[in-house]
Amino acid sequence: MDARFEGTLGVDGNGCIHATGPGEPVYTLVWPQGYTVQGDSESFEILDAGKNVVARSGSIVVVGGGLVHDDPLKDHWTERDCANGRLWLVAEEAR
Repeated sequence: MDARFEGTLGVDGNGCIHATGPGEPVYTLVWPQGYTVQGDSESFEILDAGKNVVARSGSIVVVGGGLVHDDPLKDHWTERDCANGRLWLVAEEAR
């Protein structure tokens, strides 16, 4: 869980948040428990469990974590239809 990913946050045609890096495929970012999204497909923010903004739509995000090939937690996701393509499990920030 110590790999690094840098990409731009966006939304696909189904309203699912994803990130793309230069020369990289599209990734669905799997945020830590307690993280939420506020806004809409035009403008949104990712909030951590303390309700602090950690990323905004259209911005470049740099996160640690790692690629997950088959996430067994997908069945428990609220928006499991958004778990498409490559999944990047975002590591929680060290405190």
